[in-house]
Amino acid sequence: MNVLEIRELTKKFGEFIAVDNMSLAVREGEIFGFLGANGAGKSTTINLVSSLLRPSSGEIRILDRDITKHSRFAKMNLGIVPQDLAIYKDMTAYENVSFFAGLYGLRGAELKERTIEALKFVGLEDKIKSHPKNFSGG
Repeated sequence: MNVLEIRELTKKFGEFIAVDNMSLAVREGEIFGFLGANGAGKSTTINLVSSLLRPSSGEIRILDRDITKHSRFAKMNLGIVPQDLAIYKDMTAYENVSFFAGLYGLRGAELKERTIEALKFVGLEDKIKSHPKNFSGG
């Protein structure tokens, strides 16, 4: 089974073509990475797969579901490690976790509950109102 399938994916920014007719499939159990020169379209492709950007054309499927129709399902089944540390130092621990959980479609009471649960899971329940700029790097 393909966990990720990209068919004829193209992303244009005006006249600039960032991703040009890309197709690939990643099967269950495979490890896949994007390698390429600066400007090759790696970050754009990842942003498309994570549905942060919409394709100009083509199709992206996660676990056989089209992400344009099932973006929440896709986000719930996708994990991405960003190139740079994705923590806002001027937001509290709670605000950081809540912000990123909100990107995955969590709202209201469920968002609050899951944010507290995540902070407890990583041992930061006593740092809910603290800013990450004051945390150790570990």
